[in-house]
Amino acid sequence: MSLISVILKMMRQSNARKTWRLGLTGLETAIILIAFVIVAAAFAFAVLNLGFASTQKSGEVLKAGLEEATSSIEPAGSVIASGAQSGNSYYVKNVSIYVKTAVGKRPVDMSNDTLTIAYLDPYTHIDRLLRTDDPSTTQVTVTEVKGDGDTLLEFGEIWKIVIHLDNIYGGLDKVQLKPNDVFIVEIKPSVGSMLKVERRIPPSIDPVMDLG
Repeated sequence: MSLISVILKMMRQSNARKTWRLGLTGLETAIILIAFVIVAAAFAFAVLNLGFASTQKSGEVLKAGLEEATSSIEPAGSVIASGAQSGNSYYVKNVSIYVKTAVGKRPVDMSNDTLTIAYLDPYTHIDRLLRTDDPSTTQVTVTEVKGDGDTLLEFGEIWKIVIHLDNIYGGLDKVQLKPNDVFIVEIKPSVGSMLKVERRIPPSIDPVMDLG
């Protein structure tokens, strides 16, 4: 074999090895690139999924916070006080408060198990007024004025809350609320902030008084 033939053969073998190496390098690069794409896609999916979950959780927390910060009920008209005569003087026998649901709020359970009503004036403070079926002992009554007959205060309905001051003080001879005195009624539903009703007794006690 001539020298030229040997050189040509060696060159062909060298070129074959280079071609094989180039093909192997391209395949490895493709595999690595595909692996990077798969890892990046999985990472992006995890990040997006976590972001959606965090956004949803934040929305739920914000909604719950707004519900707790805003009142579910609001006054529906004036607060009416009823006066009665005992001997030569008049006293405040009861106070009526009309309520309705706030705009966009859920129905409020007005049953005795969930609704708490507190009372405060210069002479007494009661954390939870007593609700009974006995007119002589009950300190507050909650009745439906306009509605569908269930225990829920729903949109479009009106309920009346009557504070029986004569029963709170334990008798006509112990009634102490006087003209110009300020009283506070706190209506606390199970969901949402409380409704605070603060009024002043007029200088002259009449049978019917519109306290605004």
